[in-house]
Amino acid sequence: MSVRNLTADKLLWETLGRWKRSSPELDRIQFLKTVPFFDRLSNRQLKSVSDIMFERKYDANESIFEEGQPGAALFLILDGKVAVEIFRETSTTRLAVLEKGAFFGEMALLDDTPRSATARALERTRTLALYRNDLRGLVHRDAKTACRIYRSLAGMIADRLRLTNELVQMKTPTDDVGSG
Repeated sequence: MSVRNLTADKLLWETLGRWKRSSPELDRIQFLKTVPFFDRLSNRQLKSVSDIMFERKYDANESIFEEGQPGAALFLILDGKVAVEIFRETSTTRLAVLEKGAFFGEMALLDDTPRSATARALERTRTLALYRNDLRGLVHRDAKTACRIYRSLAGMIADRLRLTNELVQMKTPTDDVGSG
């Protein structure tokens, strides 16, 4: 075998080795593509976001965050189930059960207002967390990517506000204004 062929083989195997080692990273980027929050980002932008996210595992019934705590991060569910609940003096109301691909806690990307609900793992759960401070840092390193994330956040909040307004309008009797 010639020196040239040996060099080509060596390069090929090194490339394949790097690709194999980075497979979890590729899996994470593929996962992020499925999340509506990040679906408008390019692969390069997804890599930038993936690099600042933290993976965390929770056991069944372990709290992810509790109502009243300052919000610090958006969470994405890689595997498992999460209950979002509110507690009152004598009762607990389950607002949602979220599964793989769902996200929650997104308002924490805007400010540190206390959490309005508790999030708890219902089974062994893996999440990715995007912290507000890390997203702010991304603004300085990659403003276009951060802007797209903030734009997605604004769109989701607007959709929720419209839905809330519709629900309020359906439950509130309309006043007869201006007749007379």
